[in-house]
Amino acid sequence: MRSMIEDLKTDTVEMKDILSNVYISSNYVDSMLLLLTADIIPDEAIIKSYQFTFPALNNVVIVFNDRTITQLKNAGNMRLIRNQKVNDDIIKYWNHIEQINKTLDRHLSYRTKGRDMETRIYNTAEIFLKNDGHIARPKENVHLISKEPSTIKEYANVIAYCGVMLSAIDNLVKEQNKLAIELIELVKKEYHLK
Repeated sequence: MRSMIEDLKTDTVEMKDILSNVYISSNYVDSMLLLLTADIIPDEAIIKSYQFTFPALNNVVIVFNDRTITQLKNAGNMRLIRNQKVNDDIIKYWNHIEQINKTLDRHLSYRTKGRDMETRIYNTAEIFLKNDGHIARPKENVHLISKEPSTIKEYANVIAYCGVMLSAIDNLVKEQNKLAIELIELVKKEYHLK
């Protein structure tokens, strides 16, 4: 059970970092949407939105430390945990991870679509060539490939869905962190650990 506590403590540190990253990405999503949702969107606003695209559409990756739980599940050792409350809370924690992973997958699909749309809106290839192989923080001006209002609105909608998924991830990770802290305390109490 000590190794489970260590796994959970590692998870809480990981979740704190993820929550910070999600907060930053969410702010950039908001900034992009303010620029891209006006009735009339000047080219300058679309071009300015490019500087927000990378942090707004950052990939969100959470790696939970499942070493102990996997050992318990795979070896059929969950039955060795005689304390039903601990057993139930471990299962609840594990199931909640699955819920987070499904939400991360949904976010990834919107993020991927957003990245795809960027290549139809911004001059990414030119930026790459003029920026030493990088496309974030370009040295040269960003130009538009497409000024089509429907494409820009669709892009804004995809960014908005990324924001929705970031909000869901934020809520789920906060809940998971709470479950981890409660499980740590329960295991310490029930197994008389410090």
